[in-house]
Amino acid sequence: MGRSPLAIFIATTALTSPAVAATTQALFSDQTTDQVIYAADLNGDRDTNDAGETKVFFGADNASGLVAPTGNVFQLTQSEAGDVYVGDGASDTVYRLRDLNGNDTAQDAGEASVWFSSDNANGFALQTANGVAVGGDGAVYIVEADTVGNPAGDVVYRTEDLNGDGDANDPGESAIWLDLGALDASSSPFEIAFDGDTAYITDTAGGSPRIYRAEDLDGDGTIGGAEVVEYVAQGDAPFALALAAEDGDLFAQDLFTDGLIRYTDLNGDGLIDVSTEAFELWDPLGFVDGAIFDFAIEDGRGLIPSNDFNDNDEILLLTDLNGDGDFLDDGETTSLLLASEQGSLPQRPRSVLFYDSVAPVPLPASALLLIGALGLLGARARRRA
Repeated sequence: MGRSPLAIFIATTALTSPAVAATTQALFSDQTTDQVIYAADLNGDRDTNDAGETKVFFGADNASGLVAPTGNVFQLTQSEAGDVYVGDGASDTVYRLRDLNGNDTAQDAGEASVWFSSDNANGFALQTANGVAVGGDGAVYIVEADTVGNPAGDVVYRTEDLNGDGDANDPGESAIWLDLGALDASSSPFEIAFDGDTAYITDTAGGSPRIYRAEDLDGDGTIGGAEVVEYVAQGDAPFALALAAEDGDLFAQDLFTDGLIRYTDLNGDGLIDVSTEAFELWDPLGFVDGAIFDFAIEDGRGLIPSNDFNDNDEILLLTDLNGDGDFLDDGETTSLLLASEQGSLPQRPRSVLFYDSVAPVPLPASALLLIGALGLLGARARRRA
């Protein structure tokens, strides 16, 4: 007894398991093509230059009807649930992307939506979404850097969807979590990174950079008093636009050297206050001849997007092969994606992350029963005919 084509297609889509993960999967924002690009090493050769290994993950031609959502993407982050949040500096909006059908894109209808913007009911400005991160509590934290023309404040917003409508623009769904301008009137914050419930925020502060550590110890939804400290103080902190954190380590980029630094609070005093708590993580010498504005660190691996100013931009893959906690040894820096090898990508990579594929959203059992019933009715109709 056969089944109708509709029943076969829908049941297959609903019950499919995700494919075996590629060796490396990454997302990056490209500021020339104005797209978020997916890159995956499908054949295990440690690069993504081969045919079919890159595609548009999200862009202006999305089927969700969002107009020009990726004109200048500053930040990408992915939640434990698989949602990708995009902080765009052209539309001044944070978008949420959900790959519902498991095809490693968010281009299909209903897969992309506005998460937070200046249209929020609480009246908060969003002019420069420099940083976006998901906290240990599942809320989305957004670094807002004000502008000279509209100095609304340098703050970190805490945003969450309380009514289940897919955004954080409704009353009570956003709040000022940390007022950086109150700590320093010359504040100019960039990225935020979480390690559990602890947040790290890099602030260039008028040329006197520092890295803050903040944790909401009393659970009141805001940061105040001793809940925020200069973790890497003025005079010691690099001019960092990007951060990452995991397992008690903080990683920071030095804009002037393009190198990476690892900070570990060895004496447990809650500060980086001795020279032995700072370690060289990666040296760009011989690998980069341009500018780096972001990086990613995860499970002993790293990603570096390099703007080389020579029409041959690149994304580097870092691998700690010998487990010594750095990427300084031979063979630990390799090319993941190179424009001259791939053909056109990347062109101006900005933000980057290691991407985890998402399983297709399953249909409820009632829908599957209905599909089966429809298939059975179709078969009986054919027999009667």
